[in-house]
Amino acid sequence: MNEKVGGFLEVGIDEGSAEVVINHPDLKADENGVGHIIFSPKQARDLAQLLLTKAGDAERLAREREEARRVASLPPVDWSARTLADGSPVTEDHREINPATGQQKDYVVLSDEERKKGFVRPVRRSYKHLKCGTVTTMGYAIAETYAREPQFYSGTFCCQCRSHFPVGAEGEFVWVDDGTKVGT
Repeated sequence: MNEKVGGFLEVGIDEGSAEVVINHPDLKADENGVGHIIFSPKQARDLAQLLLTKAGDAERLAREREEARRVASLPPVDWSARTLADGSPVTEDHREINPATGQQKDYVVLSDEERKKGFVRPVRRSYKHLKCGTVTTMGYAIAETYAREPQFYSGTFCCQCRSHFPVGAEGEFVWVDDGTKVGT
């Protein structure tokens, strides 16, 4: 009839009343000297669902706290550790727009060494432009720069519109994987 949970909680069924019974040593004993809680089958199902929900919430909170500890342990970003996406030094003309594509001549990223120090966000390559609905996929060095320092860029490129638009909380792009704003 009874199953023990966690070494101290007993859960069973009262066959006479067809109710679920939980016995716990810390519950105040009734007139028969037994400490227990009685649930109807519906109440037991509702309690089970609530326990599952709360267990999921507690696990999620533990993961979030662990992730916050991990992120807090990362060294601060060295904003001066910058190169072009191909690893070469930043040039004065890197922002020149190619009229055939609408893209810059090259893009500034955090250096490979700086990106290897760890990420505060997942590495994501694809984002959607909210104005036109098009998904654009960026190169790894730019994606890793966003993951290391989400606010590194003030804008990004839409391959459909063939132009750059703002990112951030008020920006025009969201990550495809979770819908969060690019640059936040």
